[in-house]
Amino acid sequence: MSVYTSVSSTELAQYLQQYSVGELISYKGISAGVENSNFFVDTDQGRYVLTLVESVPAEQLPFILGLVDHLAAQGLPCAQPIHLNSGELFSTLNNRPAVLMACLEGTPLEKPSDKQAAVIGKTLGQFHQLSSQLPLEQYVHIPQWCAELGARVFNKLDKAQQELLQANLMAAGDIDWTTLPSGPVHADLFPDNAMFVGEQLSGLIDFYHACSTPYLYDLSVTLNAWCFDEESNQFDNQKAQKLLAHYQEIRPLDPMEEDLLPAMMRIAALRFWLSRLRDYHFPAEGEQITQKCPTGKQKLLLLLSNNDFSTLFSIR
Repeated sequence: MSVYTSVSSTELAQYLQQYSVGELISYKGISAGVENSNFFVDTDQGRYVLTLVESVPAEQLPFILGLVDHLAAQGLPCAQPIHLNSGELFSTLNNRPAVLMACLEGTPLEKPSDKQAAVIGKTLGQFHQLSSQLPLEQYVHIPQWCAELGARVFNKLDKAQQELLQANLMAAGDIDWTTLPSGPVHADLFPDNAMFVGEQLSGLIDFYHACSTPYLYDLSVTLNAWCFDEESNQFDNQKAQKLLAHYQEIRPLDPMEEDLLPAMMRIAALRFWLSRLRDYHFPAEGEQITQKCPTGKQKLLLLLSNNDFSTLFSIR
């Protein structure tokens, strides 16, 4: 949630007239995160979060915001977009698509507990169950995405990194994604995209990576993000077991998904290693920029590549 595009108080006050959210009192940029410009906005009716969307084109927002609207309507805790007086889910501010959402209580997590991981496993299972009711739109083939970005950063890598990249791209290409259950997913459910009050989830945020792809990929992203400590280079098997068990209480994996889980976890690690390499070697310009080091995801990919994780989880 970096700030790439600035907004004046006059511009913001005028923009808010399109909503029934009261008069602007104050606002400030949110420097955490990476890809969009975000602001806390306080009015005489409450606190909101304004996002100027930098990471995806406006054409994708009906899918993304429609997904969030659907989940919220079905009772899944998430940051719900505020409808404009016209009924639309987003408008434009300073030549950027602009989305206003209710500000959730609580704080994002840094070091999730086992209980919080269990909560997120159950919530993700509910998410996938609910999203299966929606059309399979905005499909993304993750191995192809990785191959294209891998070609862009390849010459920036040393020999060992190039070999790691090539080996994992080849392995990713061996999976037939068309055989896997798929639907709209979050695709970026890191601990800092979940707001908690103690052990209670107040809601999921930042759906701007949402797309349709295999549910197993979304689960793998979440397992990697919640169970691997980049500082200690340790994967918490116990936390992963709890997350996965609570997920399967809602949506049990089929036999093919069970078999492919270790491979999909490597693909998920590869995808975020590559996106961090892109941001490191080809940084965007902005007023306040948060950049995440790619080393942690490289360590995770090495760990997953060099260990037999096929028996990591008790999934049968």
